[in-house]
Amino acid sequence: MNIHELARRLARTWPGLEQQQLGQWELRAAGGFTGRANSALPLGDPGCGLAPAMQQVMAWYRERGLAPRVQVPTKLDGSGGPADQVAQWCDRAGWSAEPWTLVLVREPRSIGATAGLSLAWSSEPDGQWLDMYRYRGSQLPPAALRVITAAPAGYLTASLDGAVVGIGRAALADDVVVLTAIEVAAAHRRRGFGRVLTEALADWGGRQGATLSALQVFTRNEPAVRLYEQLGYTPHHRYLYRCPAQR
Repeated sequence: MNIHELARRLARTWPGLEQQQLGQWELRAAGGFTGRANSALPLGDPGCGLAPAMQQVMAWYRERGLAPRVQVPTKLDGSGGPADQVAQWCDRAGWSAEPWTLVLVREPRSIGATAGLSLAWSSEPDGQWLDMYRYRGSQLPPAALRVITAAPAGYLTASLDGAVVGIGRAALADDVVVLTAIEVAAAHRRRGFGRVLTEALADWGGRQGATLSALQVFTRNEPAVRLYEQLGYTPHHRYLYRCPAQR
């Protein structure tokens, strides 16, 4: 699967609350909660020239009180990608770049040992699940629940001796299951629970018919990248967000 196709599938599993097409580009807004739900995905033909398209992107986000932002996927070595012209436009305009996010993929497979955890699934997140999830280390803003549940998904809660110790989310886009919101309580880290959660989420997708499991992680989060690679995930591509430089 090429970068363009996978990026489209990833977007479907974490959509903006408001979406609009600009030709083949996707404009997404959700009150500022997460970059994925509040950025343009500039893949394909916007139906006009590049400069007019970027002007429309900037106007669309500013009308909603949001900073203009585009998500720019590229090859792992940075040698190119489906949004190269957008990246070059951002360079010329002096737009800043946020940290790289790595997209990793693997075939779903059956889960092994659960490390003594009790695993429960739901079609929507309950209060305990939401209490465990943190956005950049903080409590969730008002729009968060609507964004998290904007696409159909399975919500996993892991408990140990009756106490919630981890959560995760898995959403399908055709034959791809996308894993998000994998969290382990601070007091229970380094016990293999993150491994169990990841495997269980991928297994859920496989049982729903997915042939590929995908997840996204900041490249600077080296412990998480190492864990996923140990579980057989391999880097597919990476992306970053570009936005006007602060003045």
